[in-house]
Amino acid sequence: MNTARPSGDGDPARGREVWLLPAAVFGLVLAAQLLLVARAGTDIPFLDQWDVEGRLAYPAWRDGTWQVRDFFQPHNEHRILWTRLLNLALFTANGQWDPLVQLAAGALLRAAGAAGLAGLLARGAGGAGRSLVAAGVVLAYLPQLAWQNALWGFQSSVYFVLGFSLAALALLGDPARSWRRQAAGLAAGIAALLAMGAGAFVPVALLGLRGLQAVVQRRFDWAWWRATGPALGLLALAWAWRAEVPAHAALRAATVGQFGNAFARALAWPHTWQPAAALVLNLPLGLAVTARLAGWRRAGADEDFVLLLGGWAVLAAGAMAWTRGGGHEFDVGVPSRYADFLVLLPIANTACAVGLARSAAARGSRLAPPVAWAWGAFLFAGWLGLSAQALRGLILPRMRDRDAPVRLAVAFQRSDDAGVFAGQPLMLVPHPQPASVRVVLADPRMRGALPPSLQPGQPLGPLSLAVRALLGRQ
Repeated sequence: MNTARPSGDGDPARGREVWLLPAAVFGLVLAAQLLLVARAGTDIPFLDQWDVEGRLAYPAWRDGTWQVRDFFQPHNEHRILWTRLLNLALFTANGQWDPLVQLAAGALLRAAGAAGLAGLLARGAGGAGRSLVAAGVVLAYLPQLAWQNALWGFQSSVYFVLGFSLAALALLGDPARSWRRQAAGLAAGIAALLAMGAGAFVPVALLGLRGLQAVVQRRFDWAWWRATGPALGLLALAWAWRAEVPAHAALRAATVGQFGNAFARALAWPHTWQPAAALVLNLPLGLAVTARLAGWRRAGADEDFVLLLGGWAVLAAGAMAWTRGGGHEFDVGVPSRYADFLVLLPIANTACAVGLARSAAARGSRLAPPVAWAWGAFLFAGWLGLSAQALRGLILPRMRDRDAPVRLAVAFQRSDDAGVFAGQPLMLVPHPQPASVRVVLADPRMRGALPPSLQPGQPLGPLSLAVRALLGRQ
């Protein structure tokens, strides 16, 4: 990995180049996700949206009973402050609930996260290297593998926690940070804790890096403790703000076998049907850490960020295996809603593979480059296979009949007969408990504010009009 910093601070051309890459990544990722939303998205709320938004937040907001502390209340194991703020802001500005508007906002957030990640990974790279970074990030962030988050308006919490976590890791992972960067990193870390439970992985990843540095440098002096302080503070906050959900205990991995199967499948992403592939796919990251510990090669701050990225993703894989490994979600693969977390792992491994191959080639090795290319081909084959599975199994059928969820929801609204959902695929049914949908539809406080498909006689809100024009859905 190239750890050199850009040196052209006063060069206007270099300045334009620095901003051009994130801007290009932002535009391409945004366009791809908006295309998926345009072809397969609907304005029918799904699962938790009916309870968290339609039954609780919006009616209370409209009748004035919503309070500040409600923003901070846990949702399952998570605190979703930023998602609640975003959804209520969109609801207020639009004058009605429209998940299609939320999907467009989510696409903006995800594209911004991809742009930021590309900018961080491309620091110090040359022109060809920057282009490769941009292409790799765009490829990784195409939305077909993370279609659940892309087509579910409630999932902005995923994008918030990723964005804040990456910012905290980049700011706090640099040992030469100024007090301003440290303060900004702490703010980003706290924001990540209030975005989703995965924000708790930030301090753990930072402590792991600090531990690695201490072992390599063989010292635990005052400077080390001072550098570790922010991570310890964030870890204390994460513990204080944790949320327990006793009803979800049955979903946890109950045996070592259950945990191991789910963990291996997550680490093997995108080869999720081959748990043993985790050993191959994570070999570059493992070799990079081993090389640091053994003193075989020196690494700088940019490599530290890559290791933090990989460590954060490994922690995410372990958490999802532990908390959900007891169900049947991981029997044949990994649910799509976890893809936005797991995609960071192959990105980190790719960066490590490139760095290791360059180091070996510089020492005269002729074997390292072809091995790195073979490893990359194996990773890409998994990406192609999982993409084909997602396209064939859901995305293309959904595109061919995009309005199927709308027809079911409208039929239930008109008949109040839950039988309309019988035998339908789960992804088309708005909620497994029709009573949750019924309560929202019958709430007089939501009169005039339901999603457009459920109140066709009402005029569209300004954001609904703008988003439909953007998506070509007028």
